[in-house]
Amino acid sequence: MTAVNYPAIQCDGSGDGGKDGCYAETHHPMARTVTDVRRLRRDLGWRQRPAGRDICPDCWKAGHR
Repeated sequence: MTAVNYPAIQCDGSGDGGKDGCYAETHHPMARTVTDVRRLRRDLGWRQRPAGRDICPDCWKAGHR
């Protein structure tokens, strides 16, 4: 068995103040850092708020900012 570590971002856009997130996450095979993931996934609708909160496209559209 082989284990691989890769950078990923998880959605922090739950409507209840972050207690129960939506559990969406994304990564990119060419990313080496979380910053790379954020940059590469921006065109798919992922957003970053102040204080480093990452918001998935579904939560952004639902107004969970």
